[in-house]
Amino acid sequence: MLRGIIFIIRLALGIGVSGLTIASILALLGFLTPLFDAFNHLQIILFISTLLGFLLVLAVFINSTIKIPVVILAATGFFASAITVVPEQAGGIFYKPSEPNGQPVIKLMSNNMFGLNYDMDRMARIIGEENPDIIALQEYFGFQQRSLNPKIAARYPFFMICGGRKQSYIALYSKTDFTLQDGTQCASNPEKRDNPAARIIARLKDQNDNEYTIVVTHLNWPIQINPLFRDELDFGQKLFAMSARKQNEWAELSAKINNIAGPVIVAGDFNSTAWSYAMERFTKDTGLIRHSKGMLTYPKLLYIAGEWRETAPFLSIDHILASGDVFMQNIRTGEQTGSDHLPLYAQFSVGQSEGKQAGSE
Repeated sequence: MLRGIIFIIRLALGIGVSGLTIASILALLGFLTPLFDAFNHLQIILFISTLLGFLLVLAVFINSTIKIPVVILAATGFFASAITVVPEQAGGIFYKPSEPNGQPVIKLMSNNMFGLNYDMDRMARIIGEENPDIIALQEYFGFQQRSLNPKIAARYPFFMICGGRKQSYIALYSKTDFTLQDGTQCASNPEKRDNPAARIIARLKDQNDNEYTIVVTHLNWPIQINPLFRDELDFGQKLFAMSARKQNEWAELSAKINNIAGPVIVAGDFNSTAWSYAMERFTKDTGLIRHSKGMLTYPKLLYIAGEWRETAPFLSIDHILASGDVFMQNIRTGEQTGSDHLPLYAQFSVGQSEGKQAGSE
């Protein structure tokens, strides 16, 4: 009886560890295809689960004749995940901000509002307490606009609301005026669910007339399921179509950013984790520096047992990036706004440092 129970436990653990190891290896091989790269969205779960699996294997298979191969299997899964997760999270711990350059400091807030967030009084309160100079919003639905806009319009008289994917909107609010730039993309009919990803590109100036550009966007999930149900496509075409939309969004966004001259800051919900090859490729293609290292922002709410409950976020899909000529002095997550995403805050400055200006005279 006892032997039978031990066998079942070992069998279940072996199957679980095998599945986790396969997922970790596929994530590691994500550079081969976006379908494998999708596993990198589970890296925190994989890291914790493979570590737990490794420890359980050591205990459960202690007297087993197959202990060594099972331990090697479990260790392979853990290390495949660890070499991706540890550098990113350590980068957040040891992240060093830029030295102040003596120019005006600008505070940016970026937040996905969440389509079921009805507490705009809470959002307005947090905005008032944080007092950002610029606000970048994603998943900003009409009922939220009608409630929040009157509460903050006096402090942020300059704003742009832009329709995009899944009938949601993005928005840019600013205390100072801005000029929309080429590459801004808003849906002509915001009520359509299959709109392309929205994008706001705006040119601003700080108090010393130093110019910089803000880009706000909200991209799709890396994998789309709909192509699997398109009968006109063969199997290979379906697999390609599952990631084609997101790949096109990456390419188009990169091209628009590369056409921007001067300092640029990009903020939004990218629906791609910091551990993904897609995000790494985007930073290489644009030359941007991702400053939101190690910051887990989603999901802060999960629907459990019939209601939305607060959880510990385990995905880093909200990001703030900047060109190398932006002095990023502070970046952090903030208090939950009622959304299932935590907000990101960044303080930065642009323009030549005082030392360089003095030396050039």
